[in-house]
Amino acid sequence: MPSCIREPEVVIAMGVVTSVAVSISVLSAFPWIRNQHHNVFERHHRFIGWLGLLATWIFVILGNGFNPQTGEWTATGYHMISTQEFWFALGMTVFIVLPWTFTRRVPVHVEVPSPKVAVLRFDRGMQQGLLGRISRSSMLEYHAFGGLYSWIGEDPPKYIWTRELKFAGVSNTSTLYRRGIRVCTGTGIGAALSTCIQHEGWFLIWIGSDQEKTFGKTISAMIEKNIPPERRILWDSKKVGRPNTIKLIEEVYRSFDAEVVFITSNYIGNREMMVGCRKLGIPAFGQLTSL
Repeated sequence: MPSCIREPEVVIAMGVVTSVAVSISVLSAFPWIRNQHHNVFERHHRFIGWLGLLATWIFVILGNGFNPQTGEWTATGYHMISTQEFWFALGMTVFIVLPWTFTRRVPVHVEVPSPKVAVLRFDRGMQQGLLGRISRSSMLEYHAFGGLYSWIGEDPPKYIWTRELKFAGVSNTSTLYRRGIRVCTGTGIGAALSTCIQHEGWFLIWIGSDQEKTFGKTISAMIEKNIPPERRILWDSKKVGRPNTIKLIEEVYRSFDAEVVFITSNYIGNREMMVGCRKLGIPAFGQLTSL
């Protein structure tokens, strides 16, 4: 029986690099890091992940090209494509590269109504329930509707990077329900407004501080024009204080004969409202991680 020859050091090294890269990517995706240091998460997850993918390809090619019994490099194209490791690496590559083929530089119209908010409008129009991320750079961190002002409002761009392929969020399922309630706080209006504008069976509850002054006349005009008073509650916490949100939701849920509640707030707000609705037997959906 022939003795096995030790794997070349380069194969072992690529295996170690792959393992380390995957470990760093996993650690950077922990909820605390994603919520508190989103840019750190995204840069490490992306670039270290790409390094891990490259190391995986080298590991697969070299590992399958070396025969440990003869100690020779005997790889052929047919032999390579007949291994499951090759198709595993190819599948990973396709799923990683595919979203980037939809990346485009598109014109954007930026309105800065206050030092806290930047309103972005795209020529493509309003798309209900689809989640899009934007960036000043095609390669660096992408942001959703929250936390934009610090890098958009201070120096409004005329063009911005985004992906034409949008992912469906919870709001996209609004058509499954006859009547529902869309609850949002602060900038959450960016994710909630389209649902109530495009569907007459949805009620808007927007909780914020001095909304018209903070978010500008554009947002206020869209609400006034498209959502009648009987389908909206705009709660100004600066004037009347913080509401009993659960009680407010329950009252609207009963009076509006709603079937479901969709919630967009911060982590604590989402959790409190979802737990409160569950105790009352009200179906509610919200996000428990950062965007």
